[in-house]
Amino acid sequence: MRSTRHVAAPVLVGLVAVAAGLMLLAVGCSGNDGSGQTTEDVSSSPSPSVSGTTGAAGGGAGAANVVQSAPVKHVKVGDLSVGYRVIGPLYSEATGSATPATPAPGATSSPGATPPVMPLLLVMGSSGTMDMWSPELVAALAQERQVVVFDNRGMGETDDPLGAYPFAQLADDAAGLIAALGYDQMDVLGWSMGGDVAIDLAVRHPQRVAALVSYAGDAGGRTAIPPTKAALAVLTDTSMPAQERGQKLIELLFPASYRSAHPDYATSFPIPTEQSSPKEIGLQNQAIGEWAGVWDQLKDIACPTLFVTGTEDELTPAQNAVMMAGRVPASWLVRFPGAGHGLMYQDPQGLADVVLVFLGTGT
Repeated sequence: MRSTRHVAAPVLVGLVAVAAGLMLLAVGCSGNDGSGQTTEDVSSSPSPSVSGTTGAAGGGAGAANVVQSAPVKHVKVGDLSVGYRVIGPLYSEATGSATPATPAPGATSSPGATPPVMPLLLVMGSSGTMDMWSPELVAALAQERQVVVFDNRGMGETDDPLGAYPFAQLADDAAGLIAALGYDQMDVLGWSMGGDVAIDLAVRHPQRVAALVSYAGDAGGRTAIPPTKAALAVLTDTSMPAQERGQKLIELLFPASYRSAHPDYATSFPIPTEQSSPKEIGLQNQAIGEWAGVWDQLKDIACPTLFVTGTEDELTPAQNAVMMAGRVPASWLVRFPGAGHGLMYQDPQGLADVVLVFLGTGT
């Protein structure tokens, strides 16, 4: 399994970048108006109380984008200049009030004041940039949370002055970012490779992670279940014309049944505003391929942990989440029936609802 993962890595890590490039051709396309999938809670104890949740999917390219409208900021983290954006907490029209904002570092609360909520750090997947997060997902999360998105080392607005690096450096960078922003810890959610980084962060820097959400991640190493044979066939086939291959790669994010029901599924991607060089994507690929994984350390994760997966994920099969949930004490497992690797584009509200319920329990 380890060798298969390595064979797939060079093309797998470029999938988001290819999808982003093709989305540049989709400017002016209407948003996806399809409905999302129903969530199913199949968890280790304790389990969340969420059922029958649906959410409007897509609209990423045409909808108001709370991520891209937030200004890009930079902060020094070790040798890096890290690009990041801060979104929320947003005003809630339903309640007519705003969620208590996360205070600036060093600020104090008045006696009797409502305690501020923990900020939420989002870790992007391989080859992706922070503007590729589903704006609907981020907007939903930011109703109750201050959400911080950022670019991993070498991607988009974040530089990479040292060149090649080990995979663990990405977790160290995230820990450094939390400290550089003035916080002792944050809740952390990672997608795909970002889910792997989030797990590694909880292992390497447990004091920095208040709660962990790994969405479509795995623990790496020999225990990680690789993409399906059908997905690997697409990932490793370089004989097709570039545009046709790009379309096939995008299709891997969405199950066939979803694509059939929502022909405009690709427009759920936000139109990217950032770019990453092939060199930097190659260095990230190298780091992924050399990662030994953290399977043996999963049992030591003590923070509240949620694993989220789509039952039809062909890139990070759902069994990865099932196995990890059985390894991390008292962790939660939520499987979205009919969802793929691109769950946050299929059902952003449903995913946000599950994450917020989990984070709100404090367990």
